[in-house]
This record gives sequence, C-alpha cells and structure tokens, in this order.
Amino acid sequence: MRKNEENRRRGGRFPGWALPGILLVLAGLLGLWSVPAGSQYAFLPGSETNWREKMNEAEERWAEPFPGMCLYGTADGAALTAGERSQEDICLTEVMGDYFHVCPRSFSAGRPLSAGDEGERVIVLEGALAFRLFGDRDPLGRTVRLQEKDYTVVGVTDRGLNRLGSPGSYAAWIPLGAAGAPAPRMMVFSAAGAEKPGARTVFEAGAREIFGEGQAVFPEKEKARGTVMLRIVLILIGFGLLFRWTGRMKALFRGWIRELRELGKTRYPRQMAGRICLRAAGMLGLTALTVAAAAGLVVWGSRLMILFPEWVPENLVSPEAIARRFRELTAAAAAPISFRTPELAVIRFWSGMIRWGLVLALLGAAAGGWKRVPACGERADRVQ
Repeated sequence: MRKNEENRRRGGRFPGWALPGILLVLAGLLGLWSVPAGSQYAFLPGSETNWREKMNEAEERWAEPFPGMCLYGTADGAALTAGERSQEDICLTEVMGDYFHVCPRSFSAGRPLSAGDEGERVIVLEGALAFRLFGDRDPLGRTVRLQEKDYTVVGVTDRGLNRLGSPGSYAAWIPLGAAGAPAPRMMVFSAAGAEKPGARTVFEAGAREIFGEGQAVFPEKEKARGTVMLRIVLILIGFGLLFRWTGRMKALFRGWIRELRELGKTRYPRQMAGRICLRAAGMLGLTALTVAAAAGLVVWGSRLMILFPEWVPENLVSPEAIARRFRELTAAAAAPISFRTPELAVIRFWSGMIRWGLVLALLGAAAGGWKRVPACGERADRVQ
C-alpha cells in the first residue's frame, strides 16, 4: 500500500526535466512579441539615388490602406568617433518616411528622426552606443563623426533592435540621403497594416512595380512559421485534455442522473423540480463550454491554413495536386537568394529558440514519464 501511494504521488508531480525547455519557449515567445509587425519589401539599391521620388509614389498609392510607410537602408560595419572615443561594428540604418512609427522604439532622451530631417546630418544612437561614445555626459546636441562628416545627436533610444541574430554590436539611425553617408547594402520598404493575406498580395505587387525586383518579408507570417511546431503540440495537448475532460464529464452526468433517480424513489416530482432544473442547466452549460473549447481549438488550428494558403493544394483528395504543391514548397524553400532584414534575422533567432526549447521540453517530459513507469516488481506488488 505504501508503494502504491508513493507511485501515485510521484505520478502527479510536474516533470522538472521539461522546465528548461519551457523557459526557452517562453523567452522565444517574448522575443517574437517584441519584433515590429510591419510588412517589408527588401531589394538591392543598385545605382538608384532618387529615393524621395519612389517614396512619394508609394505614399500616393497607399495613403489610405496603410497608415504608416517608410524606406530604409542598412549598412553594416560602420564606425563612429566622438572626440578620442570611437566604436566600430555598428549596424547603421538610413531612414526615410515614418520609420519610427512603423518600427517603434522607446526613447530615453531626445526625439526620433522625422520627415523634416531628410538630407540633414543628424543621428539617433541606441543607449549602449551613446554610453560607449560619451560616457555619463549628455549626448544630445553633441556631434559624432561618420566617414569624415559630423552628425548631431538628436535622440537616444532605450535599446536598439535586439542584436541577437543580427549583424553589428550596436545600432544607430541617420536620415536617408544625408551628405557623406555610406552606401546601404540593402534597401527595405516597410508598411504598417499590410499583414492580412489580401493586403500582402497588393503590397508585394505594388512594391515590386515601384522598387524593382526584390523579396517580400512578412514578419507576422514569419512569427507564425516559427511557432508552427508549438501550435501543433498545444493543439494535440488541448484535444487530449478535452478527451479526458469529456470522460470525466460523462461520469459526472451519470452520477447526477443516478442521484435524481434515487431521489425520485422517495420524493414527488414537484419537490425535485428545482434540483432537476439545476442539474439540467449544469449539463447544458458544461456541454456548451466543451463544444466551444473544441471549436476554438479547431479554429486556432485552421488559422495556419489562412496564414499559409500556399500549403493547401487545389484539390485536397488528389495525389497529383498534393505532390505538385509539395514540389512547389520544396523549390521555394531551396531558393538560393534570401534577403535577411534586421527584423527577419531576429525572428529566426527567437524561432530557433522556441523550436529547441520545445524539443527539450518534450524530451524532459518523456524522461519524466519514463521514470514514473513502474518496474516489473512494482507491478507485481500492485497486483497483489
């Protein structure tokens, strides 16, 4: 009896082996949540320099559907100097339009760059970089040197874009087209409000027409892609819990019915009316909640088909259509050219943490379950 009690107590214990994996998954989800959601179109700058004309065309075309738009270029490995201090390995972002609305940052001092700063030599530094260059002095109004040109510091962010998964140890922002600015290696057009499937199609086609050949990147879609494994596991766990709950609910209902039958042997139906109504309401309420939970799981799972319509073949029962769609997805995944915007790099980092954390959690749960399986001798004692 004592062994059975110990096994029962051990079986209800949380699998501690899974805790590190769960913490990794939670950290990855928090990291994904912090990435801005604006849709992006990345392309190579080529010899184009008249970015204001391109931006005006985009703003005229999408002034109504997209509440915020910006154009920015990234230049890695920039170096800044302030007096005797200098810092290299900076990811420099050259911005135009409503950048700090589409990609919001919190500021500890100063202000963000605005449309009136276009072409001016002003700069925004992330907090860690400002401290490296100026120490405990107030950086606002001071100048830093970039490629033999002086830039005035107008703002300091609390932190730059999370550098995990991105090139550069620090971040800084200047207006696109400022005199003496380094040539960006990649350009990104970003718009807020283009996350829905229909809007994504319009955004990608229009951006390709204005800016030329490139690649659309949808952070919200990439976030969902990074959590596909987690969603599937949670859906399976949810349905497993629903099945267990359904069994217990049936047993509860049978107990209520048995109770009413026993009471019916000693009481008149008029005396039992209130209890019958109460039990019936309880049955209907629990059944409705169970059906709603099952429907919620189905809807949440089907959202993957809405986010990724390319996964769904034209004919769900045709082997040829399924094989063709599989070949298309494989070819798209093997495409040699991929633009890694700063946001996409961060999303892939946190997505990888979620996947490895999920694997670790499942292995930990399996190891904990294996330890709880009784040995042959324990089974014999339990039978006796």
